[in-house]
Amino acid sequence: MDLINKLKNNGNRITESRSTICKILEESGHEHFTADELYHLALKRVQDIDLATVYRTLEILESLDLVEHQHQQHGSGIYYLKRQERSGHIVCNSCNKIEDIPIDIIDSVEKIIANEANFKLIDNHFVYTGLCKKCK
Repeated sequence: MDLINKLKNNGNRITESRSTICKILEESGHEHFTADELYHLALKRVQDIDLATVYRTLEILESLDLVEHQHQQHGSGIYYLKRQERSGHIVCNSCNKIEDIPIDIIDSVEKIIANEANFKLIDNHFVYTGLCKKCK
């Protein structure tokens, strides 16, 4: 995924800070970050960056359907590169580890909601919190 070119093609200015944020996201694959974590990673690569730039860049990437975010209970939102399929997450309250929920589980839950509640689902933002295997 070439985030920088997609930003350029949509008329967005490419600064060193914005380019650095895009590179970090691309290098990470489907890793999850808070804006603050991205900021600190970017700060190691470029000195002229601030947290507002990180948020603005994430907002633009999200508006272009390239990045998704989900809210954590009592915490910052997490951001990650968007994949084609829907996604959901489990977040450990102790170590803050974030893992994807397998798509077959999401499919099952969505079918139950659609059938039992006679509800047409448009989108989801599944984030379940608890304790991971290591922290239980």
